[in-house]
Amino acid sequence: MSNNDEKETQNGEEVDEFQIYVVKVPAGREVQLIFLIKWRAEALGLPVVAAFSSKSQDGVVFVEAPDYDTVVRAVRNFRHAVVLPEPLALDNVEQYLREFKVKYEREIVKEEKPELYPGMIVEIISGPFKGRKARIVSLTKKKAWVDLMGGGALLVEIDIDHIAPVSG
Repeated sequence: MSNNDEKETQNGEEVDEFQIYVVKVPAGREVQLIFLIKWRAEALGLPVVAAFSSKSQDGVVFVEAPDYDTVVRAVRNFRHAVVLPEPLALDNVEQYLREFKVKYEREIVKEEKPELYPGMIVEIISGPFKGRKARIVSLTKKKAWVDLMGGGALLVEIDIDHIAPVSG
């Protein structure tokens, strides 16, 4: 957002200062609308800078864009979405920015896998041999050769994610 009188460029076009518009949506549908706005801004090249919702305002999405028409194009055909024609004054927006809430956050969970080694007894947890016990004969990073019958009579290559160590 620009605080001076200079014009900014977006997609090769000069644009006046960006404004924040209010879009009313059914409560609980805010995140869906934000993703739609993001997708349309990328696909149609709309000069939308940001879209967010706040903790205290259910059913409201704030969209930062240069004009009303851009916001209308970004939310078109989203059921029951209504764009208010007048942008918010900067003083009114600051209170919502202070309580900004991320409604969708991707949490990266690093899964610890048990250590596998040749000779270990494992159970096959998915696939056609699900529920069978086997002994690991050989390992690579992603695959394991296991002996199903004992004594090397039937060796099968299985994805490592499809086996689990037998406890006990």
